[in-house]
Formats: sequence, structure tokens, C-alpha cells
Amino acid sequence: MTSPFETEILRLGDAHAAMLDDDAREYWRENGARIARNLSDVRALMARHPIERALDIGPSFQTVIFRQLFPDVVLETMGWDDHRYRTGPDRLHHTLDLNQTAGPDPCPLPAPVDLILFLEVIEHLHTSPIHTLRYLHRCLAPDGIMMITTPNAAYLRNRLWLLLGHNPYELIRENGTNPGHFRELTRAELIHYCEQAGYTIVDAKIENLYRSGNLIWRLFGYVTDWCPRNFRRDMTVVVRKRV
Repeated sequence: MTSPFETEILRLGDAHAAMLDDDAREYWRENGARIARNLSDVRALMARHPIERALDIGPSFQTVIFRQLFPDVVLETMGWDDHRYRTGPDRLHHTLDLNQTAGPDPCPLPAPVDLILFLEVIEHLHTSPIHTLRYLHRCLAPDGIMMITTPNAAYLRNRLWLLLGHNPYELIRENGTNPGHFRELTRAELIHYCEQAGYTIVDAKIENLYRSGNLIWRLFGYVTDWCPRNFRRDMTVVVRKRV
């Protein structure tokens, strides 16, 4: 059931997608429901935890929509710069290869942030996520909150594909600027990484939010709605900085 707030998010996303290229519009069509749910969860978090500064890792549709929904929050971005989602001043973006965060370098932000959005990024890292999670730990204010979303490696479709003798994961792409998924995680693995990096788990859920036009994908979504949660596709883990 889509809430009125999520409906507004979808409207804002549709308006921005209409100005972009075919690939971006396809991404929004498949991920709009997930982004709407993520931002709805963010609003619920913000009702319990005052948020003045936020950081979005990997600018995308949620960046544009967040700035419209929460104009009083200073939103900085980090990662690869993408002009399609650049809506704030250039000084609010920090270009950084998250694979290069294993050292003790301090976070480049002018001040710690109260909220980090780490959405659909961790599966694209070719280094251990522990390094990036520890790096982001330094970017958070005391008791700061981070939301992480990523596909569930143990999704039912992946399990069945393996039983049939097929690798459910794509090959690493030759395009270095868009290499695809290096390593998807299970819920237990992601929680383990977060705890090792110094976070306390606030919430960890698995839902079906990805909306592909492919009939098989939709069928698995309907089936796994009735299965135990570890058979579903989309993981959302919310953590708090442990000082």
C-alpha cells in the first residue's frame, strides 16, 4: 500500500526522470518504489532523531528528491559526481573513490553529519566493505544514523538459479566506470560488517521493492512476499554510530 508521502516522492521522481536519458528513466521505473520507501523511512527516522546535516553516498534520484522534501537539512554528497543529479552547490559534493578508504585519513566533510544515506552502493565496491563502513563512521556525529540498502544475495531467485547450475550474478563488466555488482551480501554478513565497524543495529529488514517489467522478476516478487524474509530481495539496515 503506497502512502500519500510515497506518492508525492514518486511524483517528484517522475518529474525529474522525464528530463533525463533513457537509462535514467529505466532506473527510476525499476527503483522508484524502493526509493520512495527508503525516503519514507528516512522521514520516520528524522521524526525521532533531529537531523541538521546529511550525507548521500552516490548521488541519484534520492538526492534530488531529498533536497525538495527536506530543504532545511544541509545535504552533502560523496562518491562519483553525476551531473544528472547535481542540484546543490559544487562545494557540497566530495569526489571520492570509496574503494580507497582503507587508510586512517579523516573524513573531508566540514562538519560531522547526523544522517548518512548509503543506498545501493556497497555491492559495487571491489574492496572489503569494512573499510568504507569504518571511514563513514568517522563522518558521523555521535549517535548519528546511517541507512544502508543493498540486494539480498540469498534472494530466492538466486538460490534456484544456483540449483540449476547457473551463476545468478553477472560477470564483472569491462567498463571500469560502471563495473556492476562485485559482491552482494546476506543479511547476516551485512550486520556482521556493521557491528565490526563500530555500529549498533537499529533495524534490519528485507522486503520486495524492486519493480522490473520482467514477468519472472515480478513472479518472484509475488511468491517471496509469502516466504520467510531471507528469501526476499531488498535489504534495508539502519545503524547508529557506537562511540
